[in-house]
Amino acid sequence: MSDVAPKWFPDTPALAAFSTPNLTLEPFDPSHLDFVQRYAADWNVAQWLARVPHPYPDDGAQTFLNLSQATFEAGEAVRWVVKDRLSGEPLGFVGLDSQRGGWHIGYWFAPHAWGRGVATEAAFHALTFGFWYMELPAIESGVLVDNPASKRVLEKCGFEGWAEGMIDTAHGGTKRHLETTMTRADFDEFVFSGGCTMQPQLDRSVPVVWVVAAALFNDQDQVLVAQRPKGKSLEGLWEFPGGKMEPNEGPEAALIRELKEELGIDVGIGCLAPLTFASFPYPKFHLMMPLYAARKWQGEPTGQEGQALKWVSKFELRDLEMPPADVPLVPVIMDWM
Repeated sequence: MSDVAPKWFPDTPALAAFSTPNLTLEPFDPSHLDFVQRYAADWNVAQWLARVPHPYPDDGAQTFLNLSQATFEAGEAVRWVVKDRLSGEPLGFVGLDSQRGGWHIGYWFAPHAWGRGVATEAAFHALTFGFWYMELPAIESGVLVDNPASKRVLEKCGFEGWAEGMIDTAHGGTKRHLETTMTRADFDEFVFSGGCTMQPQLDRSVPVVWVVAAALFNDQDQVLVAQRPKGKSLEGLWEFPGGKMEPNEGPEAALIRELKEELGIDVGIGCLAPLTFASFPYPKFHLMMPLYAARKWQGEPTGQEGQALKWVSKFELRDLEMPPADVPLVPVIMDWM
């Protein structure tokens, strides 16, 4: 069990399911038992897996499913069967689980999936899920020394720096083993520095939540930001004022209403200029946020809900701690200032 608890863990298996450009990752369930039993018992696969016994017990897949469900319910592991997105054919297995004080990624694939790049695509997006949704600070992995193909998969996902040791395998014998760790900062740098040949593309069945926000500019070329109050998610962070759109409500009408409720100001629809929008995948929903610019309104903005407000310059704006959905809006707003 890990000493590091994830900041978010899926409440239900459905929240852990996702697709990538070529694959579907489904949380391990009874429909996958035949596939797992068949290939976990295949020596071509098992010889590379230190924790899988061989011969594999007749009830091995069921025992592993019971363990997987129990550890999922405890928030200690999430494991997926990987399928071809078009055909639905099962290809392999990938999982994140807590062990030895940290979180670990492991995977295996059936021989018919080898050499197709699916292991890299699945592992990369499982890492994305762990780092960007669960917000794990670090993820470990390991491979047997005589399995260079698996080592190359991890290297393509951004792992580097290997420590060699010995490991006792479940199918008998002690073997040379390589271990490696990647931090969230390492992963982000790998993804955004250009060294990564893939970009995260997770399609998840979560609700889309629409909110609308405003960049209010004063005569000193400053923009207004509001601080999220205590007791709310992301408390203490600075954001652009606005709020959720109600059913059957247009974005301009919603923003005019929200600015009156939050700031006590009146803004005419003709004073709102569409500026840009944010699209951000939070763990339980996907946020869509149109942003409008305004330079004219009636009244003095005051925090009607107890929130702190302040006017900031473009240089102060870029140094604020903000919700992740607001951060990509900053360069666009700075161009307006």
